[in-house]
Amino acid sequence: MSTLQPTGLRKFLKYDTLDLSRIVSSNIVDARTLLIIRVIVALHLVAVFIATLYVSARDEVFYMVPTTFTNLSNIGLTAYYLTAAYHSHSFVKNRNLDSLTNQHWFLTSALSLLYASVVVFHIVVPAIYWGMLFDPNNTMDTLNKYVDFSHHGADFACILVEMVFNRMELPWVAILGPLGMIILYMFLAWVYFAARGEWLYGFLDWSKGPVAAGWYIGLLAIFALLFVLQKYIHQGRDSALKGRRAIVAAQDGTGAFEKHHQQEQQSNAAVVAAAVDEEAGLGGQVQDMKNGGGDKVELEDIPLRDEKEEVPEVNVAVSKQEIDA
Repeated sequence: MSTLQPTGLRKFLKYDTLDLSRIVSSNIVDARTLLIIRVIVALHLVAVFIATLYVSARDEVFYMVPTTFTNLSNIGLTAYYLTAAYHSHSFVKNRNLDSLTNQHWFLTSALSLLYASVVVFHIVVPAIYWGMLFDPNNTMDTLNKYVDFSHHGADFACILVEMVFNRMELPWVAILGPLGMIILYMFLAWVYFAARGEWLYGFLDWSKGPVAAGWYIGLLAIFALLFVLQKYIHQGRDSALKGRRAIVAAQDGTGAFEKHHQQEQQSNAAVVAAAVDEEAGLGGQVQDMKNGGGDKVELEDIPLRDEKEEVPEVNVAVSKQEIDA
């Protein structure tokens, strides 16, 4: 029996277990309202990004746009909102999930990993900035203040809005998003130090020995723990709003896609169970043949006839009386 089970990276990232309707639906509001919310936040983030580019160019620190963790995490947040808004718009307009199903599966998995990253990063970024990096004596003009507050305060509000209104889930494999990106950023920080001779963040300075090692390990542990916390927050949100979700699903049509996904998962589980049972049955037959006990006959114990040996001709005589009988 053949199965439709995914293989390779697709199987590892659990793509075929994702409920794609979650990307465009909410527990609280209908899909159209979710689209409006996402568009408003996305426009704010785009405005912040443009202001960031302008301020960085004006102050001759443009190199910081693609190197500081704050800027990169906000670029990721902007990219998530724009992508989520696009898929929401497609669903509201066409009442289908074609924008998700017609693209390469990896793009959808990447969106899941990106979401897992931004819901973790935009808790850490404001906390580190206001707890360790904020300088009250630093004077900034109005535009710089707007960018600074947007990067280290409004970003948390943006991700909090998305967490409340969306139905995105966090499978365990999505932890690779925040952990993988922070490891890549550590490599980027080393490259930056090698090129400019200075550290983007002082706590990454490996010349501090065990202290720096503690920071590297500690940051990874914090990101991992925050992911676990976010996973259970998302599960609690869905559980608490289950009754409201049933009403919204009936209103905006997303319930049909959710039900189809559940049926598909049940069907796949049945196929896998049948395949396992079949393999177990075949394995048992083979084992019975190997362990046949007294009925087992070794081939070497059977004498083989010499090919040159002539087979005697047998004549059978039948009398007329026997034929007549």
